Amino acid sequence: MNTVYCTTIGADVSDRTTKICVMSKESGKPKIVRETTIPTTPDGFRTFLEGQDKSAPLVFETGTHCRWIDKVGTGMGFKTIVANPARLRMITESNTKNDKNDARTLARMALADVELLHPVRLRDDEHQKMVNLHEIRDQLVKERTAEVLQIRAIAKSMGFRIPDCSAECFHNIAKNSIPKELSDIVWPLMKELKSKAVTIKTVEKQMRKLAKSDVFKAQVERLMEIPNVGFITATCFVAVTGGDMDKFDRPRDIGPWLGVTPKQDQSGDIDRQCHITKAGSKMLRWKLTECAQRVLQKTSADMDLKVKGLRIRARGGKIAKGKSITAVARGLAVLMVAMLKKPDVPYVPLSEDKAKELAQIRAAMAAA
Repeated sequence: MNTVYCTTIGADVSDRTTKICVMSKESGKPKIVRETTIPTTPDGFRTFLEGQDKSAPLVFETGTHCRWIDKVGTGMGFKTIVANPARLRMITESNTKNDKNDARTLARMALADVELLHPVRLRDDEHQKMVNLHEIRDQLVKERTAEVLQIRAIAKSMGFRIPDCSAECFHNIAKNSIPKELSDIVWPLMKELKSKAVTIKTVEKQMRKLAKSDVFKAQVERLMEIPNVGFITATCFVAVTGGDMDKFDRPRDIGPWLGVTPKQDQSGDIDRQCHITKAGSKMLRWKLTECAQRVLQKTSADMDLKVKGLRIRARGGKIAKGKSITAVARGLAVLMVAMLKKPDVPYVPLSEDKAKELAQIRAAMAAA
């Protein structure tokens, strides 16, 4: 049963200042009690909250400052409600959007029904630290990839071709494979690549150390039982979800949470086919998509999800290929939640029924 509040504190947080609206119900009608602007700093929030009724919840959206605001609020005895801005079109797509109106809307919605805000649970410090390490690593890998592509492009323009190799060892192979005239041009990037390789390994070392803690160890090892799911994807999944599987009543509930289910646009007899919502973590979706692509490779281990993906791919065409990858990525997320919810149940990659179906699909593909 949802808690009913008589007074709420809406806070629209900007980088430097925060608009505050204290709203109360009088005779069943919401009324603005106070509006003010405070600095977006811990001291600014503490000074304001010291004079407020602790029965009134502090309502704000997820964002850069949400974690420390939550700690300040809860530390002073206030209930905090962290709204999901991706689900609040009343605010994000308003024709009269400004900081003052946003604060009013947050306070008003909390008075009416907290569920309208689609409140989220913030991760604890350990899981957030792992998320931050993943974000740093992804940024470094992205920059390294861009630098490798730039060097290859310059080499081609000069009539040279650098041998194929992984980005991790590119700086070692390329320095022995490129002529002096090219080396004289790309040496700054080569030096940067060598430095980045060391930095990425250092970040990964931090991730592995954190993954050995009690917060991560059991769940990460459990997820790595799945073929094609490695350390990076397993730690990212546990970190992004906060390791809390109770937030999902059923394993399938992670599909909408992660944004890998299609949008719904149905009215009367019209039911449009839409793309996935992309409502959740982009970082985790990408990692699951990479795993799904490995699952569907011919040389990968056989598993139930591979059968599902090949069945969709057998329809033929580019659209079917894309749908198969998305379906397998969603299936991996569902499987991960199911395995973490029941850690004692042995994982069987390929059931007998799916093994027979896989043989039939391969026979049909060979005949075609």
